[in-house]
Amino acid sequence: MMQDKAALANVVDRIFPVEAAVRAPRGCVLTRQLSDAEKERRVGQVAPPLLVKPNFSGSSEGLEIFDTHHEAIAAATSMLDREGRVLVQHLEQAVAEISCTVIDYLDGPMFLPIVELRRDDALVMGKEQKFGKEGRDRHVIPARIDAETSARIKKVVLRLHEEVGCVGLTRTDLLLLGNGELCVLEMNGIPGLLESSIACDAALAAGISFDELCESYANSAFIVRDEPDIWEVRYASN
Repeated sequence: MMQDKAALANVVDRIFPVEAAVRAPRGCVLTRQLSDAEKERRVGQVAPPLLVKPNFSGSSEGLEIFDTHHEAIAAATSMLDREGRVLVQHLEQAVAEISCTVIDYLDGPMFLPIVELRRDDALVMGKEQKFGKEGRDRHVIPARIDAETSARIKKVVLRLHEEVGCVGLTRTDLLLLGNGELCVLEMNGIPGLLESSIACDAALAAGISFDELCESYANSAFIVRDEPDIWEVRYASN
């Protein structure tokens, strides 16, 4: 589910009431099976500027921005040939873009310091800006947000981590909007683990070295999950 942005969006909008001011991006999902008329109808309900991106890819892969519905539909239709499902969303005007990392231990999840992604010179950030040679200079730790907002974000991210059934290492990306809303962009169950990656910088800020983070991530595979013991049952039946 975490890699399926549309499915995660449904979870976000289901579990958080309107008064919580937490939501998924406003937009629509396009598939290969839709007629041209239906694509136009769905995209026409989304206010420009429009962001077009694959539903499953991470690291801002394939992300494009358009000013008109016609351009967005053309780009999304082309993208559908290789992606299967494509998102067309309103490009949100954010006060801050933030990234939150959670690592699971035997005694429960640990929420690492919030990372703000500095994007004062970029409308949106692509893969190279997030994870390339210039990426690390964009990581602001601690994030430039107040304590009350930080506590609220932590609560939201840990709720999602639990609701989706995560065990291991996750990175959740959000936008803090001018009206105080939190817009959940995506949840990554396989975050980058370069030493310059967001999750690794968050760990360092918590006093966790790169080697220690990798070891803890590996050890999380042994945490008991709330899943049926299918292998034990099958073995016993034989």
